[in-house]
Amino acid sequence: MINKLMSLTANKKLGYLPDLCSFRTLLSVVLAAEVLAIILALANSSATYTEAFIRLGLTSLFVQWTVLSSSLFICMVSRVLRQQTVFQLTVLVASIVGLFTVFASVLTVMAHSYQTMNTLHFWDGSFVARNVFIGVVVTLLVLRYLYVQNNHSERVKADSGAKYDALQSRMRPHFLFNSLNTIAQLIHQDPHNAEEALLDLADIFRTTLDTRTRITLKEELDVTLRYLRMEGLRLGKRRLNIVWDMDRNTLPFNMMIPPLLLQPLVENAIYHGVQPRKEGGTLGISLYDAGSHLDIVVTNPVPPDGTNSHQKGNHIAQENLKKRLQLAYGTRANLKITKSAHQYRVAFTIPKE
Repeated sequence: MINKLMSLTANKKLGYLPDLCSFRTLLSVVLAAEVLAIILALANSSATYTEAFIRLGLTSLFVQWTVLSSSLFICMVSRVLRQQTVFQLTVLVASIVGLFTVFASVLTVMAHSYQTMNTLHFWDGSFVARNVFIGVVVTLLVLRYLYVQNNHSERVKADSGAKYDALQSRMRPHFLFNSLNTIAQLIHQDPHNAEEALLDLADIFRTTLDTRTRITLKEELDVTLRYLRMEGLRLGKRRLNIVWDMDRNTLPFNMMIPPLLLQPLVENAIYHGVQPRKEGGTLGISLYDAGSHLDIVVTNPVPPDGTNSHQKGNHIAQENLKKRLQLAYGTRANLKITKSAHQYRVAFTIPKE
């Protein structure tokens, strides 16, 4: 019956919680609950070994019943819980555990009163309140741990995905062919620029393959500049006009940020806005130190009608950036996209840490 329930409900992850409809997850929950039961039993150890083992058995029964009942109930109502926010999900899960703790406490009071006094008592306020307090506190601590772990996992996944997307874009046949072809033409005409172009291409790949989760703003700007130099050689100064708006004297170049925040936006602006236009266009890049945060804006011309074949890829890149900003900074960062008749503008703000 339990296996059938799991197979029917285990179709999507429940927020930051693990899949409680999975047998492996339930086994981990049982083991963790047993560890908690042992700790609680040792904290209230009796004088004799016999009483200690009895207390351990009763405590294990109480904790396991509460934890398994709560887990299976959460599995059953996962479709409803999946629609809740993080705060609502936390409150609901803690409430479910508290409710089943009350049930277990009442059953314990009934069993104890019948065994000792041969009569049934249904309520012991202090006993129930103590159990609910312990259960809710432990639940909140576990949920906090799961939330932090999930955020870390999602952040690593998003960073890895961004680097994979960047590497994949580097590996586009057209990009490599155009870059190498440009370098080959420069070897005879301008050997110095050809050498610089090769070094730029190597540094772009090196940054893409970097395993760090944080780099300095200076490093991000450096790889962006190298990419722009490569594209400038390919498109020419007539088609690619770059306008920088930043004060090098005030920018926090040592500020640590997630890698590949600015460069992919610049690449998208060229690929989706400048390149489709025969006459090219102006790429605008603005960085402004606003004291507590850093404002970054990238603008590009809107391509003419009939050249929107890559808009889906553009939206995917922007959604990936939005998710990475949310994972890295939460509500302290924001992304805003505006489009007018002639200009496409992507702006985001990140806090200075």
